[in-house]
Amino acid sequence: MTRYLLLPFAFVFHAALLTCEKSAPNVATNKATDTTGTIIEEIGTQAFEGEFYDNMPNAFDGELMMVPEDFVPIDVDTEPQFPGGQVALQKYINKYLEIPRAVRRLKVTGKVYTSFIISETGVIEEASIVKSLQYNCDQAALDLINHMPKWKPAVKDGIPVSVRHYLEIPFDYRDR
Repeated sequence: MTRYLLLPFAFVFHAALLTCEKSAPNVATNKATDTTGTIIEEIGTQAFEGEFYDNMPNAFDGELMMVPEDFVPIDVDTEPQFPGGQVALQKYINKYLEIPRAVRRLKVTGKVYTSFIISETGVIEEASIVKSLQYNCDQAALDLINHMPKWKPAVKDGIPVSVRHYLEIPFDYRDR
């Protein structure tokens, strides 16, 4: 009897893991695809006034991050900064990152790789997942980013500019 109860659970658990996987959007074509390449959604574009710079990556010390093939680094005079700097950003993550119950139950550990735009006014825009860990982790990471305070924007030639920023959000079911 126990054997029959475990098999459906294993199938449901495995199916849930498969549905959580979502590939990063294909920025070149403005389309998001599933793992088989089937287009699942059109990605809207947002108009920006002024110049837009894509700055990459800002992995935590000692960490490596995959750089997209189409990445072109842009020099800005001053990088965007979280209020209080990198130490304050880490404190913010530690204080406000919600570890979902499902993550604790499934004992998930790893990182969600995120991307977002820091506008010329310092407001966070277009937060997205670059590399998924698990659906609940992805949602918690996006929630954390979307509620961040205004950043000090990047500056190019004395003018604040919008830049794309990449950030790793660590998850460990044992935290908090």
